[in-house]
Amino acid sequence: MIISATVMADKDGSYLSKSKQVDENIWIGPQPAKNDFNEFAAEEVTVVINTRTQAEMEQLGFNETDELKKFDIGYGLVEVGKGHDYSPSKLEAFNELMTAHAGKKMVLHCRSGHRASQLYAARLRKYQHKTEKEAKQDIPSVESELPYALKVLMGQKP
Repeated sequence: MIISATVMADKDGSYLSKSKQVDENIWIGPQPAKNDFNEFAAEEVTVVINTRTQAEMEQLGFNETDELKKFDIGYGLVEVGKGHDYSPSKLEAFNELMTAHAGKKMVLHCRSGHRASQLYAARLRKYQHKTEKEAKQDIPSVESELPYALKVLMGQKP
């Protein structure tokens, strides 16, 4: 997996309006900027689930966990990226976080939104028994990467 420069949410617009709303209370998008957490608090987002690696997060210039704590917003991390490959255990950890916060407003992110959307689609397939077509529908992911990610996350041979 190639890690490129950080994509940050647009500082001049609404993060949630520019992210993909995949469920009534779930948005998937790129790395939020520090000032996006004000919007999350105002919109009553209760948890942010990050699918970047800790090494990537250390390059941001701010500590996402600390910033979210200021707004009493929960945080979950499922590392996917260099040294943290897709696996069924990553999907299980992601599902546990999603289940623990079911019905609450949440933001799922990685650098661009692709890893988060791939985990979300795999969760729909495995735990909500959606078809592959249903799981792929409306998620913000690079189509060419999705079949590989879904198979690996679900324990199938790519």
